[in-house]
Amino acid sequence: MKHHIFYLLIAAFCTASCDNLIRNPQGAVVDERDTMTSAPPETVPQQQEETAMNDSDPHPDLIGFWVGYFLNAADDDYYEKSVYGDEGLSWGRENKINISIDEIHQGRVKGHSVVAGNNRPFAGTMTQEGNQFIFEVAEPGDDRYDGRFSFHIQKNDDKLTGTWNAYKKIDIPTRKYELQKKRFQYDPELMLEPSRRYGDWGKAKKTAIEDEEEREAFGDFYVQFEAATDKVYEVNASTTLLTKKDVENLKKGDLLIIRNTIYARHGYSFKNRPLRVFFDAQPWYIPVHTDIRSDFTELEKKNIELLLRYEKNAKVYYDTFGRG
Repeated sequence: MKHHIFYLLIAAFCTASCDNLIRNPQGAVVDERDTMTSAPPETVPQQQEETAMNDSDPHPDLIGFWVGYFLNAADDDYYEKSVYGDEGLSWGRENKINISIDEIHQGRVKGHSVVAGNNRPFAGTMTQEGNQFIFEVAEPGDDRYDGRFSFHIQKNDDKLTGTWNAYKKIDIPTRKYELQKKRFQYDPELMLEPSRRYGDWGKAKKTAIEDEEEREAFGDFYVQFEAATDKVYEVNASTTLLTKKDVENLKKGDLLIIRNTIYARHGYSFKNRPLRVFFDAQPWYIPVHTDIRSDFTELEKKNIELLLRYEKNAKVYYDTFGRG
């Protein structure tokens, strides 16, 4: 009975909670804004890794990227708002965030945050109390998901700790985070590590269970979802020019992940939730940009076009929630 209720909850979540960035009912290729090689880049300049600061600033060690997980700060509804599959798919609504401190001058701070496909500027103040630097910074407020950051950094430490509170009423209005100082550098040799399975729970379907013992264990049906196989750990589309032979037998999920791994190497911040959950778990991944079209190498552009062609007609591989 417990299993039956569990799968009903999963099915209900997939129906009611996944937004249009996840759903793909027509079976179209999943691709996000600012990743297509043929589209002209936006006029907004990309953020650089570190912004040059005033020479008189006494705190150069604070400037740069601070990276880690943006967590739900409300313990009382953590489980209610989490997504539950099996061990490889459970998600507590955490997202990897990059808080970039770009400039500090006479106690005034400018920077930006990159998380969940959003790149938002912030500004505010920094004060010092003993060995602790205290920051109070705010986003502009013209985006639904803007809010206010309060965080501190201990002198001679590479840890940034704080909270964020949304201006508007949203599903998770308060976040907490403990971030580490990181440097971003594009590396085409980076390979995926087996840290989390990819599964698109927005494309879940129910399959009736005929075997009596399995039905007793899992309820009346399996909840299945589009997934990728271990082939994604074998192919590097940033260093190897792929051919028809390399990709023609790959599943749709494999083609999707191999292609999006190119984007991840360039620090693309994913809006699509299943992709974001998968790539956030990669220890080397840092969300840096929301537009990477001008960053692709010629080899990567060719591979992206090839992968997209095969992705449109590839067969789907399904995996199952709750499998041991």
